Amino acid sequence: MALTWLAVASLLTVPASAESASSRAGLAATAARLDALHRRVSGNRAERRASELLSYHQIEGGVAACMRAAGKTYRVAPFVSRYDLFTDADLGYGTGSGSVFDSITGRGRSVILNELAGARFARAGLLTWWDSLPAADVPAHNRCTARFQHRTYPDYEPPAGVNRFSGFADLFAPVVRDPAVIAALRPYRGCMKQRYGYDVDERTDFLFRPRISYRDAPLDGRPPTAAWTRGVREVRAAFAADVDCRLPAYRIAMRLLAPRLGPWERWHREELDSIHRAWRQRVIQARDLPQPVGATVHIGR
Repeated sequence: MALTWLAVASLLTVPASAESASSRAGLAATAARLDALHRRVSGNRAERRASELLSYHQIEGGVAACMRAAGKTYRVAPFVSRYDLFTDADLGYGTGSGSVFDSITGRGRSVILNELAGARFARAGLLTWWDSLPAADVPAHNRCTARFQHRTYPDYEPPAGVNRFSGFADLFAPVVRDPAVIAALRPYRGCMKQRYGYDVDERTDFLFRPRISYRDAPLDGRPPTAAWTRGVREVRAAFAADVDCRLPAYRIAMRLLAPRLGPWERWHREELDSIHRAWRQRVIQARDLPQPVGATVHIGR
């Protein structure tokens, strides 16, 4: 009995700072594990770039061959990777789903990187590439792109199974329905309004409201425009406010999620391994492809 009371007393006298540090470490570990799981399903940087390159050769090469067979001239588009400025850290679970599990460290970086990618596409002429087709060639071009569902090469198809697992619906569902998480999210709208002046009807609409444009992005060594600087500041402020007001619910949700990750991964191991092998096979295939003219393509391991 004395030993039991001593054990309880020792727990009660743990410094609050130490307990807080331990809690933060646990949340960070769970977030890192979720990020790794997301990359395993949705692809890391090297795997996504490999997919872009494979798609480029398949679609642009296929359309060019089809147009030649139709007796038409076709100017092959240049290769530009969306992921040039991304790192693997930017391709974790992130902030794209507007869920309670959204990253608390991303702070809108993916939004900014996507606009920079749009600026690179625009600079290469990809956003208006097909506008330059002669009117007489448009029907033939439409027939040639139909075999690819009129997709462009950045819009590559992920491996089978990715779309099924990328949302982690069955993993997240019990957590987001937990009464403690629901209660912790209830003050969110009031917090956003009272602390930061934001009227938020729906989180995803709020977070991804247009605040910056690729048209203002600083490329080719140019200094950022006033509009870009202002927009980046607004993006970061919006995401920082979201983190502050969502943090109580995030902490609860991640603690509830932590013990579920291992069993979920074991339950779906066969499917997850199949997806991972498909991504890695794309990296292997891409290494043997010729580099597009005028493009620098680095396919990692």
